[in-house]
Amino acid sequence: MMVFEEIYNDIKNAFGQLWTFKERGKSLEIITPYTTTTQKFISVFLSYKDDEYIVSDGGWIDNGFYENSYNLEDDVYRKIAHHYFNAFGIKEIKGPSQKAYFYKKTITPIAVPSLVFDVSNFIAAMVSMSEIEFVEPEERETKEQFRRSANEYLQAVFPKEKMELGAYLDDKKQIRMHAVIKQSSSKLILINYITGSNPYFFNNSITKTNFLFELAEKSVVGRFVKKKISLIDNTAAGYVPTRIATFINHLLENTGSEKIDWSEREKLNELIT
Repeated sequence: MMVFEEIYNDIKNAFGQLWTFKERGKSLEIITPYTTTTQKFISVFLSYKDDEYIVSDGGWIDNGFYENSYNLEDDVYRKIAHHYFNAFGIKEIKGPSQKAYFYKKTITPIAVPSLVFDVSNFIAAMVSMSEIEFVEPEERETKEQFRRSANEYLQAVFPKEKMELGAYLDDKKQIRMHAVIKQSSSKLILINYITGSNPYFFNNSITKTNFLFELAEKSVVGRFVKKKISLIDNTAAGYVPTRIATFINHLLENTGSEKIDWSEREKLNELIT
């Protein structure tokens, strides 16, 4: 950790003596005196790789360490999140467990304290934003729970190297699927989750999936898309067949997609293999 000692001293000199640190393998956890609105002290992680200094959140935002949620499905949440990404110059990368890591990097040691400051403030902003109720609490909980359950199932049954969760299909990061399975370099399977705490939100979820599948066909990877699958949360309170059937039928007919009910999720193996 000698490579970080001088940088750490620079950080303390720049921001004060209340900062502490812990060694975490090849990284240094820098514990800031800043707290989130969930009353958690903010930590950032400093590592050195390929002649670059990298400051990240350690995957803690996506893991919910700050007692927060991270879900870009809500349009308002997504717009505000992208504002913070741009304002602080934050990049995102997926780790081995498909969790998102947010980071900034530099080749100049003297610039590291500035990166630490930016990433810390980004974490504070994202956690604070996650406490704002953009939708009804019940709806938010329904969507988040199904997303996590579906992600965990896919991770358990499909090789990590062939799957990407929360994958963007375009450089502008406007077309995002819940999951993309890469059968080969020229064969992609798109999976989107549909759920809702009541029929209104459930139909909204169907409509959004319909729109995303349409955009996917027109995207730069559209010619590689071989299947589109709608994973239906038929255990949700909003799953009322008589009130959603018209929307489901339109989705399937309009996009040529297939549907699989969550209670029969094992059928995913047949469609994908």
